[in-house]
Amino acid sequence: MEKEGFYAKIPKKKAELPAVIVLVIVMLIGFAFHYDFFGWKGGFIWAGIALPLLMWLYQWRSGEYFVKVDEDGIAWREHFFSNYTFIPWKYVQRIDYLVYEINFMLKETAQVVCFATSGLTDEEAEEMKQRISDIIQERLEKENNGI
Repeated sequence: MEKEGFYAKIPKKKAELPAVIVLVIVMLIGFAFHYDFFGWKGGFIWAGIALPLLMWLYQWRSGEYFVKVDEDGIAWREHFFSNYTFIPWKYVQRIDYLVYEINFMLKETAQVVCFATSGLTDEEAEEMKQRISDIIQERLEKENNGI
């Protein structure tokens, strides 16, 4: 009997708000730096060049934020600065469930990949942890039975 996977969409506001704050701070610091050295003209030249670049960066990096658990592995993109990550179950050596994150230790390299559960509600995080445990248990039973 195959268990269904888990899919949760991370709200766009929650995933992008830190990035927007950082981009605004970069914009203001750059404006202040150029204004200090070159006056109003320097500040507005900075704003005229940096604002379109930051808007382009925002459009280029924004997208869908999600976590997906199925029988193949776990995949996610949790925030603006992260990239798409996919880990097949065959590469997972150990899983540590912590309060606000899940750590996956990979075989052969012993690299630890962290997934922060802060983008999910507590219920979604618990459901995801349960689905991961169910899938791992099912895979172990199949291996032990020689299937």
